[in-house]
Amino acid sequence: MAGTVTGKAMSEHKELAAVYVCAAIAAIMIRYVASVQKPGVFDAILALLAVGAIVGAYLSVARSDAGVALKAGTIISAAVVGGAFLGFGWLLF
Repeated sequence: MAGTVTGKAMSEHKELAAVYVCAAIAAIMIRYVASVQKPGVFDAILALLAVGAIVGAYLSVARSDAGVALKAGTIISAAVVGGAFLGFGWLLF
């Protein structure tokens, strides 16, 4: 039963699942770039990649065939995931 639901979610709403991954990756990169004392070219590239991940997340939501309520819930919960990675980033760095 759980495998069927998981399979359905990953096949029909794979764009929405990618939003969470993009939010987590963007939060980790932003947290790292914000903690650097003297930013360089590599750090600027990481910041641009983080912005690209955020834009990719919103484009994944737009590309999804899900309903409006599910899309709104995904954006809000992805923001919570990103905030959790930013808030608990001290565990990573």
